Amino acid sequence: MRKGIVFLTLLAFAVLVQLPSPSVSAPGAEEGNVDPVHSSVLFRIRYFNASAFWGRFNKASGTMSLSEGGAGSVSITIATDSLDTAVAARDKHLKSPDFFNVKQFPEITFTSKKVHKTGADTYEAAGTFAMHGVSKDMTLTFKRIGRGKGRKGESRTGFESTFTLKRSDFGMNFMQGPLSDEVQVTVSLAIVLK
Repeated sequence: MRKGIVFLTLLAFAVLVQLPSPSVSAPGAEEGNVDPVHSSVLFRIRYFNASAFWGRFNKASGTMSLSEGGAGSVSITIATDSLDTAVAARDKHLKSPDFFNVKQFPEITFTSKKVHKTGADTYEAAGTFAMHGVSKDMTLTFKRIGRGKGRKGESRTGFESTFTLKRSDFGMNFMQGPLSDEVQVTVSLAIVLK
């Protein structure tokens, strides 16, 4: 009788050890918010097909969630009024109705509909890119930059995506010719994990 009780106790213990705890997240699952201080949104455009200049947006926010299998979501919001090319007169013109028209269109957004893992550190996010009152389906490739601990011990990770868009697709047609239609964009996101 006593041997039977001991056997059942050991069997129950073995089963419990093998069962995953429902309160523990799956290994590799990540969810966090964009750190606006350490994230960057840059753009590059050709001028008279002879040179190129760079600009940036200084305010970006958003969220990112990735599961172990690679599914998840990405949401990015960029404040157009934070545009900065280091030349005040040019910034004023780019914020005007000739280009970004920041008063009417204060945000650029990307919202994923589907995310899947394509490599050890790469993900594809298919979703909607909205700018200047126009929304387009786009697929962005994100590469993980790394993982680490912040100054307060918080877990961090980072992703970067570089892609090209046509400004004419978003109704931004002023100075076609002197300024190229194609614009290269780099989004570098610092994510503070929950």
